[in-house]
Amino acid sequence: MTAEWTEMMQATPEIRALLEGLETDAEYRVTAKWPRERVTENLITVTEITNMQTAVSVVDSLAWQIDLWSGEPDVIRELAPLVNAALCGLGLRRDYSGPEEYVSGPYGYYRKTFRFGRKVDKRTMRLID
Repeated sequence: MTAEWTEMMQATPEIRALLEGLETDAEYRVTAKWPRERVTENLITVTEITNMQTAVSVVDSLAWQIDLWSGEPDVIRELAPLVNAALCGLGLRRDYSGPEEYVSGPYGYYRKTFRFGRKVDKRTMRLID
């Protein structure tokens, strides 16, 4: 899937909508907020981490962090390749893929982190680099 970006600098809603439509039997919710307490549902969080001008005035650098959260490792393993394919399908590049980790503590849960980004030519809204 390739996207026709109309406003690349404000792509977070489009990314969230894309992730809400993943073809899977796993139940999950897409949100911008990280869980503050016990992870009681499967979550995909979308956070814009970079949206800034580069040394070239017509080029911006954009990046998003996508985190998968679940009480079950199998859900993380099912969602991870789908999330990766969806964001790469938009033309973004995966800059980072963290390990699937078990976060211990009073509640315990599994988490996996991805970071995707690119540079965009603001004159044409085309991804470059």
